[in-house]
Amino acid sequence: MASAVSKTPMLRAAAARGFAAQAQAAAACRGSADVQCTNLPNKMTVASAESGAAVARVSIVYRAGSRNETADNLGASHVLRAAAGLSTKTATTFGITRNLQQVGSSLTATSDRETITYTVAVTKDELETGLKFLEAAATGQVFKPWELADLTTRVKADIARVPTEVEAVESLHKAAFHSGLGNSVFCPGYNAGKHSSETMQHYVAANCTAARAAVAGVGVDHQLLVGFAQSLNLGSGSSSESKVDSFNSSEIRHERGGNRAAVAVATHAPGWNSLNECLAGYVLQYAAGTGPVTKRGANNGALTKQIGEGVASSALYSSYSDNGLFGFVVAGSAKEVGKAVEAGVKGLRSLNVSDADVARGKAGVYSWIAEYLESHGTLAFDLGEQAALLGKIYKKAEILAAIESVSTSDVQAAARKLASGKLAVGAVGNLSSVPYLCSLN
Repeated sequence: MASAVSKTPMLRAAAARGFAAQAQAAAACRGSADVQCTNLPNKMTVASAESGAAVARVSIVYRAGSRNETADNLGASHVLRAAAGLSTKTATTFGITRNLQQVGSSLTATSDRETITYTVAVTKDELETGLKFLEAAATGQVFKPWELADLTTRVKADIARVPTEVEAVESLHKAAFHSGLGNSVFCPGYNAGKHSSETMQHYVAANCTAARAAVAGVGVDHQLLVGFAQSLNLGSGSSSESKVDSFNSSEIRHERGGNRAAVAVATHAPGWNSLNECLAGYVLQYAAGTGPVTKRGANNGALTKQIGEGVASSALYSSYSDNGLFGFVVAGSAKEVGKAVEAGVKGLRSLNVSDADVARGKAGVYSWIAEYLESHGTLAFDLGEQAALLGKIYKKAEILAAIESVSTSDVQAAARKLASGKLAVGAVGNLSSVPYLCSLN
């Protein structure tokens, strides 16, 4: 039977390296800001937030999302995400699963186009065990060939479950950026099962390094978290960033049978490196409409009400550290989607927002951010994303103040930029009525 306790008590062993003053440090920081951030000499960023909850959450985040893939290893980030919890240098799959189950903990891995995040959630009295196996899963991958072979079924199942609307948005990114941010977060079907142990080891060695990593925690003392980050055995590696992807006006169409279609249309938009413009974009998204807010309700956004009620529609804003896309997604009957796309493009070209629209947009962004940061799980994820991508943390009060400072003229200026931009299109389904890009631009 696997033991529930660590044979090498990591936190106690590391006390000589700075954990001994944990209690004093915790007492000293009471009354200070809830969120703390430290940049280590090895370029790793550590962020934490105080919490009175009984469960602590700690994440190790790498800038190793799908935008870092090349033509030779497309889908590697998906395989890496699915392989979380497999055998490592210090623990077997059974050992990780059994030990975490015995202390009521959970280990999850999530990834997007820019990052992959390993998170452990564990009661504070069992934090030592949780951190031990978080470190094993996030820093000691070995990718045994027979385990990767068994993983193929899971990867294929993930691909098969992708909704049509999500597939349209993935196709939109491919059309807009081609590579980099154009790489899907899902492994291409033709590459499922093709990633060798050597391919995965090379991908991890290149992207999961100290200079490209961050550690974030909620409900964990900051000084303890800094000590944990310093104890991680990560390669130094290069901290070089992915090149900024240029926007392309093109389209990708996946023609299929049936009576439904989903289409995503967007133009180039700012990323988080332009914070004020990015926040204006979020306000514009909610002002443009993100779908009904009540069951069987109407689309009353500045853009979605122009698309009409015959299809499901929503404004789309995908923002990244240095880039973004703004547009809309429509899905519904194949006979109706074509007219909806034409109406959506016309609305995007003439998008105009009033003071009332901006007020409604601000309220929507306020609600989204407040709800997102209220949950300790999503708060830990947000801290890790900011720490890994920005090297600093925007506190909730700072973000809300920045949103409050967004004016109607700022949102209208963002809308005017979008109106003159070239378009990219991703479409999936029965596309008999969907116009081609050449007739939309």
